[in-house]
Amino acid sequence: MSASTKDYMRLALFDLLGALFASSDPGGRSLHTDKLFARICDVVRERFAEPDFGPRNVAAEVGLSLRYVQKLFTARNSTCSRFINSVRLERAAVLLKRRSLLRTGQPIREIAHASGFGDYAHFNRTFRRRFGHYPSLRHPD
Repeated sequence: MSASTKDYMRLALFDLLGALFASSDPGGRSLHTDKLFARICDVVRERFAEPDFGPRNVAAEVGLSLRYVQKLFTARNSTCSRFINSVRLERAAVLLKRRSLLRTGQPIREIAHASGFGDYAHFNRTFRRRFGHYPSLRHPD
């Protein structure tokens, strides 16, 4: 069996197990799912700065299927991608504030990359959507 086939089979098994043990009530949360979700959030906070890091990487790292990870976020009215972007944007905001306070002149493109954004244009759009202004504009908090 090839490595990709093994990975697929493993994820299919995780999907089946998730379906067997998951609550039939989509809003139903347990201590176990809360702990899983906390672990997922910890993984995101540890690895958000990697530009290619996404939901599939989260699922693989915690040993769950992507579908089950998505289900955990859906039960909390969010998505894994949205959470990753949120953590990245919070980090960017902290770095931009630091840049402004210390007047370091650190390029915003560098801040975007350090926050996990591989595409500067995407960073600008996402930042503006979240904070109401582009990262290059200085606004008091």
